[in-house]
Amino acid sequence: MYKERIAQLIARKLSGEASPEEIKELDALLQEQPGDAYFLSVLAEYWTTPVSSVADTDEDPEAHFHYILNTAANDAAEEKAVHKHRMPAWLAIAAAFTGLVAVAWWYVSQYHNPSARNLASRVETVAKPGAKSRLLLPDGSIVWLNSGSRISYPATFSDSIREVQLEGEAYFDVAKVADRPFIVRTRDLDIRVLGTAFNVKSYPEESRTEATLIRGLVQVSKKGQGQQPAILLHPHEKVVVSKAIEHIPAMETANPSASDMMVVQLKKNAMDTAVVETAWVYNKLVFDGEDFGEIAGEMERWFNVKISIHDPAVAKFRFHARFENETVAEVLSALQVSEPFTFKINNNEVDIYK
Repeated sequence: MYKERIAQLIARKLSGEASPEEIKELDALLQEQPGDAYFLSVLAEYWTTPVSSVADTDEDPEAHFHYILNTAANDAAEEKAVHKHRMPAWLAIAAAFTGLVAVAWWYVSQYHNPSARNLASRVETVAKPGAKSRLLLPDGSIVWLNSGSRISYPATFSDSIREVQLEGEAYFDVAKVADRPFIVRTRDLDIRVLGTAFNVKSYPEESRTEATLIRGLVQVSKKGQGQQPAILLHPHEKVVVSKAIEHIPAMETANPSASDMMVVQLKKNAMDTAVVETAWVYNKLVFDGEDFGEIAGEMERWFNVKISIHDPAVAKFRFHARFENETVAEVLSALQVSEPFTFKINNNEVDIYK
């Protein structure tokens, strides 16, 4: 049943017919089977192969579809040693039967609509509120996508650059590829690297964008910065961009570069699992002096709830706490120990009062 379902979902995603619920289901299944996730990236790459480059299939969409499956399966198998994933041969076979109708229809429509084909060659992954996603990019880089986040990237990176677009929060472990920089573009920042590990946080509903470097080096540029030099970020440093930088807890300003952009120093002796900015990767919910208003937004994404704070004074309460497996009620009950407030939970609606 699993084999048939994942093949069907892959076919529908490639065809552009997958609903948001189906994409979420596919992402969940691919998290359980990393080998299949890599196969999908290879399959997506070959799916964009021009018809004219496939011998003896120019006039036969079904033959072209089988060619793509076979080539992708063979290529994925050859890369097995590099990516250390088992590439199941059943996937190509199952897809040929369960996804043939949807994918063949997609192929015919794209053959007559080149602009639509170019649009379909871009991959987008969404982590819904209350969920996280782990994905493997075409170059072998690994990305952890936090709740309420969205990332898009080409099905195949170019020979000169690797570029992704991020909305929300993600942790990147970038594969080093000489002469092919990796660029993350957000609302406020462009982060350029070769091979490194770093966290980027840029939610559209928040006024602040952050990039935190764990290891390696990254070059950070602010959009609309003009000729101002980019910032070179070192391990355990964080760059913060905000229209009004206020309280930055437990950190020391290292190099203010502009009124709305600064670099702050993290604890250099902290392990990755202890760094507040990347704690979510290890399934830890950490508050380190943020006010209740900021915390509420994070909790909404983490628990997939809607939080309403009905008192401005309560919204300014600041908390230091660390959680791992607690429910939203347990987290709020624990926070009540340090500050006076009450709360009511009705399904996924949370109301907080003084």
